[in-house]
Amino acid sequence: MDIAITFPARGQIRLDSHHLFSEPGNDDCRRFLERVFHAPEITDVTIDASRKAGTSPFAELRFCPSTYALPEVVKRISTCLDPGRTAGHAPPTEGAAGRGTAIRSVTPVRDEKGKIRYFRYGSVVTNWEVLHEIPGRLRMRNPAIHRRSELCQAIERELMSVLGVDSYKTNPLTSTVLVQYDPVELTRDQIIEIIDGALHSTERPEQKDKADLHLPLCTLSLPIAAFAQFAAPAMLPAAALLFAYTSIPTFKEARQVLFEEKRLGVDVLDSIVVIGCLGTMSIFPGAVLCWCLSFGRVLVKRTQDNSKKLLLNAFGKQPRFVWLYRDGVEVQVSMDRLQAGDTIVVNTGEVVPVDGVISEGLAMIDQHALTGESTPAEKGVGDRVFASTLMVAGKVLVSVEKSGSETASAKISQILNDTAGYKLASQHKGERLADKAVIPTLAIGSVGMATMGPAGAVAVLNSDFGTGIRMAAPLAMLSSLALSASKGILVKDGRALELMNEVDTVLFDKTGTLTRERPEVGRIHAEDGLTEEQVLLYAAAAERKFHHPIALAILHKAKELDLDLPETDETQYKVGYGITVHIDGHVVRVGSKRFMELEGLPIGEGILEALEECHREGHTMVMVGVDDRVGGAIELHAAVRPEVREIVEGLRARGIKHIAIISGDHEAPTKKLAESLGMDRYFAQVLPADKADHVATLQAEGRKVCFVGDGINDSIALKKANVSISLRGASSIATDTAHIVFMEQGLSKLCDLRDIARDLDRNVKRSWTMILVPNIACIAGVFTLGFGIMMSVVTNNVAAIGALANGMMPLRKIAEIEAEKKHEQEMRRAYGLARKTL
Repeated sequence: MDIAITFPARGQIRLDSHHLFSEPGNDDCRRFLERVFHAPEITDVTIDASRKAGTSPFAELRFCPSTYALPEVVKRISTCLDPGRTAGHAPPTEGAAGRGTAIRSVTPVRDEKGKIRYFRYGSVVTNWEVLHEIPGRLRMRNPAIHRRSELCQAIERELMSVLGVDSYKTNPLTSTVLVQYDPVELTRDQIIEIIDGALHSTERPEQKDKADLHLPLCTLSLPIAAFAQFAAPAMLPAAALLFAYTSIPTFKEARQVLFEEKRLGVDVLDSIVVIGCLGTMSIFPGAVLCWCLSFGRVLVKRTQDNSKKLLLNAFGKQPRFVWLYRDGVEVQVSMDRLQAGDTIVVNTGEVVPVDGVISEGLAMIDQHALTGESTPAEKGVGDRVFASTLMVAGKVLVSVEKSGSETASAKISQILNDTAGYKLASQHKGERLADKAVIPTLAIGSVGMATMGPAGAVAVLNSDFGTGIRMAAPLAMLSSLALSASKGILVKDGRALELMNEVDTVLFDKTGTLTRERPEVGRIHAEDGLTEEQVLLYAAAAERKFHHPIALAILHKAKELDLDLPETDETQYKVGYGITVHIDGHVVRVGSKRFMELEGLPIGEGILEALEECHREGHTMVMVGVDDRVGGAIELHAAVRPEVREIVEGLRARGIKHIAIISGDHEAPTKKLAESLGMDRYFAQVLPADKADHVATLQAEGRKVCFVGDGINDSIALKKANVSISLRGASSIATDTAHIVFMEQGLSKLCDLRDIARDLDRNVKRSWTMILVPNIACIAGVFTLGFGIMMSVVTNNVAAIGALANGMMPLRKIAEIEAEKKHEQEMRRAYGLARKTL
């Protein structure tokens, strides 16, 4: 093989080879690199295939000369030069077997000098060069992302969801990534592996991004225009040319709005103002206008990006490395290597990385991020756990059901991503307001043209009402979406926040919404010598293998009384009727009155009277037969959520005029519940398919309806309502048809949602006022005080910047909530560690 070896400097070995290095992406070069990195002495390799000045392609191998001697390094890598071994056989270095290094780059990326560099960090070989490193902070460079914002966004999307990454910043101009992370959760090598994986799983654009120099050019044009306007009129043509160039984006946007979207937008007014400034040679005011527009675009984009990150960070953090338990040994592996059925270990203070079932151990788990539970839940063998929940205390082995993008937490993040993406692409309320202001502004401008001349007309047109509101309103919306997510309110459709403020009627589905799915045990009736405790004991023992709501209610009551349930055998279950089991030599039957009659068991007068009264009050009764008689009965009451009454009062205080219940239950219990909660109306015995008709009836009365349901049998009604809310749990969150989902199993967030919607509306109105008042004053000044173009530019853009600042107000609340969450999480971790120590 054509290989020449030289030693150009201390710590360097140069290998010249046309065969190996003329095509750095070929298989021979790849295999060569894999063999070279078997040698632990080699820190990085640079390949230069440019053949400058007649030189052949070469590779430079670097090592630390103060640690390793040259002969030792040469000996270690000499096996790589054997053609037979390069063709695919691993070199016989000590300990190398089974540890082959894989080079991840499929397409080698050249730097500005045409070189390709590979670096080794621990067991990771990558194209990333570490520029600066301190514990918890890492700055890296890779020419692959130079002026390729798509790759930078892919890296950010990956880092966004990694537990332990505190902040990150990519810069496509300098080809760098800065990551601040928790060294307890992640290592430097793991950070590099995550970023490397993100980069190489994304298709690399062939063309680089066009350099966005618009704001720098606008900034440069300001002093030039000022100097030409006020000190050197001879330079006005050159300043005008630069001003015209910086106004090109305004003309492009005006063309899109006018000819593609077929509407009169604010961009059309801006383009007319630019033409007016050029026509009157008011170059400096025009330059100020272009700078303000450019600065506003940059500010809006950055705020949109930040709001989107806040939105996605609300539920999306997950570990990327887990402890796999296999054959009694714990091994740390990457999440993408997990498969369903694997067993992992989760310790105190760690975040659960997967959806799964506990196979061994006991733990206290904080699930508030997904389920909204205010206190940690005790979990044992057989209990389900969810990704992104925090292990407060204990140690468990978890059998993996879902991992990665299949987990409930990942599905929530996908919904949030869709929400943010939708809002960025839709026409907002602020844009609609801005469009409505265009025609009146043009009309006033025409009056200005007739009375004050071209300068006055341009001043009037520049005092438009839309420039600020079309930027401020979307910022307020995105900030409000992020605020909702931080409060545990998952807004799947951004329009719902606007519509929620207009809602005047709330229609609650009864079962599963106002009441818990599991009822509560009320009075227990006993006859024929049995005690109430015996009746409950027999019923609980019969129901212990079942998980329907009635069984769960009876079992919960038995557990509450600390009853020791006997074993059962020969269980028989008749669908819709009841259960027959054998307990301690007795035949026990649990079920409805009809079941007892079918089985031929007589029912005493006392229980029949209790059954009649139970039905009048809207409750359910389960009978318990022992041997040949009905020995007792258990009343089951609908368990109203404790927060419902407070929520109803809160909605009244927030302007909701009409509150109603809809239920498939009988009229008596539905009416009783409606009256006890102070509802205005109720609809009883309604089939799931007919619920949407009642929503339509309310809408026909001129009402804006918010329907609150469980998202299973109410899908048609959820779609029909102006705003729909679901209380479903995280495991089925992606299938809900509701516009909004509360992440907890309760209604406590309903008033918060109304407050956020009202605050959003107030924010937009406040921005609108902040823009209207100074611009109307400026227009009046044009006709009465002789205000010119410069005054209108200053007034309009100061008002716009003020409105932008107002639109970002919800971000302050998010910062406060995030600080509180961080403090609570630290306290929970400290509590868990303290319990572990004890």
